[in-house]
Amino acid sequence: SSGINAEWPLRPGNAHVEVALLCCMKNPPEYTTSFQALKRLTAHHDLHLYYPLFWDVNLLECAIAQHHKKGETLLRDFLIGLMGKAELNENNASPLIKRTVESKKAAFLRTLLYKFCERN
Repeated sequence: SSGINAEWPLRPGNAHVEVALLCCMKNPPEYTTSFQALKRLTAHHDLHLYYPLFWDVNLLECAIAQHHKKGETLLRDFLIGLMGKAELNENNASPLIKRTVESKKAAFLRTLLYKFCERN
């Protein structure tokens, strides 16, 4: 076995959160595509794995709005709780912000690797 999960690419439309976060890894972030991807979310896209990894407050705000519009109050309230975490405070010292962003990006990439590759 190659270690690659061959089933995933055959299921269209199931990577909206991944697309949103990957677009935010660009410099500058590609918010238009990120926000469009988040608008297509459903409550069944492994959101519990990804939302704690969001490093960009703009994405969190967009996701909160989308869940509110869809009446998904549990996810909306979970995100509101994440917004209040000290690590996402944009008034933090620059080195702390940089470390938080780098840590969350690395965790996101590890999550992608785990999700799309088999464990050997």
